[in-house]
Amino acid sequence: MKAVVDTNVVAYYLLGNAEFDAEVGRFWENVRDALAPAIWEAEIANVVFMSIRAGVLTKAGGPTKLHLARRLGIHTIATHALWHGALLRSVQSGVAVYDTLFVELAEREAVPLVTFDQRLLKYWPTIACRPSEVAGVGD
Repeated sequence: MKAVVDTNVVAYYLLGNAEFDAEVGRFWENVRDALAPAIWEAEIANVVFMSIRAGVLTKAGGPTKLHLARRLGIHTIATHALWHGALLRSVQSGVAVYDTLFVELAEREAVPLVTFDQRLLKYWPTIACRPSEVAGVGD
């Protein structure tokens, strides 16, 4: 299965979240071709930093989480390849470009955007879905 993966799906998998552990675990077992705009790397590094700062993760554990993120095999797409369409989506919807980059990539690739972001799920219900809604994951 091919999908665009929002950073929150990566973060919940790496850091654990009791509410979403099973759902993201099943997703990562089934996805074979994960894509994301290049911004996901900075976003996940920031999530790891915030987790260290909050005391949820140790300083030593940070690099380990980043290494695990790299091992997920997410194909990274250059932001500049998506920013025009993402900007237009943001102007139309009021949703930040950081988020519409993922929507733009999913539409271009004609694949689902897997996310927990309620705004994305609301504004783009034909593109965005939760991990459990992707074929083969919720079964």
